[in-house]
Amino acid sequence: MAQLTPIGLVKILGLVTLIMVIPMVGGAVAGLILDNLLRTAPLLVLTGLVVGTLIAALGIWLVIRAGIRRGYTAGGPRDQA
Repeated sequence: MAQLTPIGLVKILGLVTLIMVIPMVGGAVAGLILDNLLRTAPLLVLTGLVVGTLIAALGIWLVIRAGIRRGYTAGGPRDQA
């Protein structure tokens, strides 16, 4: 199993934060701007937030999958002694 250094953990935490924040806030802001232009409040804000959340979930899934492929988890049963 690969070991992570404290710097590596901070990098992963920053990456996860960016993957979560940018799509969610971006979707909400884009929805807010479009709602003001089209006078459809709050429909597009909520739609943008939902789309941003789905994009963020996909991004986190890809990060977890990459971590598993790099060997950051044992991947086996826990009852091995």
